[in-house]
Amino acid sequence: MISENIRPLNGTFIQMVPMEAAHRAELTAILSNPLIWEFTWRKITSAAQVEQLMDTALSNKEKGHDLPFVMLDRSTGRIAGTSRIMHIDQTHRNAEIGCTWIAPEYWRTPVNTEGKALLLQHCFEELGLIRVNFTIVSGNLRSQRAIERIGATKEGLLRKHRITSEGTAVDNVLYSIIDEEWPGVKANLHYLLQEKYN
Repeated sequence: MISENIRPLNGTFIQMVPMEAAHRAELTAILSNPLIWEFTWRKITSAAQVEQLMDTALSNKEKGHDLPFVMLDRSTGRIAGTSRIMHIDQTHRNAEIGCTWIAPEYWRTPVNTEGKALLLQHCFEELGLIRVNFTIVSGNLRSQRAIERIGATKEGLLRKHRITSEGTAVDNVLYSIIDEEWPGVKANLHYLLQEKYN
């Protein structure tokens, strides 16, 4: 079962630990910040909505559909954010990395870059996947630039892919990394972490 593959992933700046119910209070406090949702299709405005997101993540973890992680700042032990491997298709060896939400004080730090590095390494080197994709709201240019910077390939536009809480249909941009590209992406991620943050 895929959930048996969830274990802590250790980096230099962060440790990614499997999401548990014990993380609920701290994650709820972090994810209640409206800045996190400014460029997403979700508009989270209450602690109850954050708790529903966690309930879904933990339920999907139990079913083996998703591997949700919490990002811990290794220097302080504080939660910096969360991300997950989701929509796992073992038959076709595909998955998506998404639901990446990071506290604003950790923006422009190594947290997101190292988080992607750890999750991609787990996907390609431990789960044996051959494709990992990312979907980003078309208006979120900052996230698009970030995923392009690590070496993901832009595949196209998923038109009217998500409906916001206000009922507006939004487009998503689709990116992917495939297994043959992983060694180059891995080297680039290592370079970015060393060059920018050391």
